[in-house]
Amino acid sequence: MLAGAASMGGVAAYVWYDAWLRRRTLDRLRAEHTVDDEGVAWQPVAFPPRYRTLPGVAGALVAAGLVLAGWPLVYVLAFAVMTGVLALLVEEYIAERRVIGIEQQLAEAIDLIVGALRAGAALLGAFEATARETDAPLRTYLEEITGRIRLGDDPDEAMRELADRVPLETFRLFALTLAVHWEAGGSLAATLSTVGRTIRDRIELTRRVAAQSVESKVSSIGVLGITYAIAFVAWRTSPGPFEAFVSGDIGSLLVSAAIVLQAIGLLWMDRLSRIRF
Repeated sequence: MLAGAASMGGVAAYVWYDAWLRRRTLDRLRAEHTVDDEGVAWQPVAFPPRYRTLPGVAGALVAAGLVLAGWPLVYVLAFAVMTGVLALLVEEYIAERRVIGIEQQLAEAIDLIVGALRAGAALLGAFEATARETDAPLRTYLEEITGRIRLGDDPDEAMRELADRVPLETFRLFALTLAVHWEAGGSLAATLSTVGRTIRDRIELTRRVAAQSVESKVSSIGVLGITYAIAFVAWRTSPGPFEAFVSGDIGSLLVSAAIVLQAIGLLWMDRLSRIRF
């Protein structure tokens, strides 16, 4: 059993490392659509990078550790589920923060482009000047666009690929605006100024929704904390009956079911607090 648990943990760690290494390699290539030896096309990694295997790996590692410690199987499964849900929520939170950050960078970059255009600069020159003043990760995408256009690539194709690599509504709007301008012309400064205000309004609305959902999230965390605090007090008050309950068949099933329901509740609360607009 111990050897099996150790093998499971090793396999999970290897799978996660292999996926992480492949993702980093594809991200560094930053190439156009290519076809591998088997004729299968792939696209560059989109922003933000997601670590989909992290919840499964975290749950497997916790399960392997508990098995090595000799815990009952029901507790192993329950804590593995809870760990996987917590890792999923943390991974989604990090991705959301990255999305808000790059959208804020895009709004600021649009203001710089509009200022350069109104000062008489050409569009490509405004892009290059904005790229020099912008930090990562947006700077990489702007530099790639300007480099490809100067090398003779189609601007419309470059903007479409930007929308594919950063599949956010704000970037689709930005890319569509520039693509239409390159095809039809017109006053780009006024149009981009409107796009910038729209992006800032979306960011403000997203932050208001996040602020409104903080109360429910804190309440959920408080309920979970109170549950484990009561369990600790019960154990300190009557350790014998408490240990007999959690080590029995019925008690272990009830406690494990409660932990799994807590994990489901956390995931449900997180989904209810999300908004799509």
